[in-house]
Amino acid sequence: MTSLVAGRGNLRLVPTIRVSPPRRRSAGSLLQRLELWADRRRERRALMACPEGLLKDVGLSRADAAREAGKPFWIE
Repeated sequence: MTSLVAGRGNLRLVPTIRVSPPRRRSAGSLLQRLELWADRRRERRALMACPEGLLKDVGLSRADAAREAGKPFWIE
């Protein structure tokens, strides 16, 4: 299916994008999501506890670590 779209003084046909409804998630995937979030939270706290030398070894500054640790757990 195509749609008629106006652009830069002319009309053209472009493919229509169909948006399907979100899939239902199973209980297993919900548990996996919760575990992922818990892991992120734990890792970000551990990152803030790292000494400067260790951060430098992995190529991060204290500001990089603080920026990462400041993200909410649901954000990758």
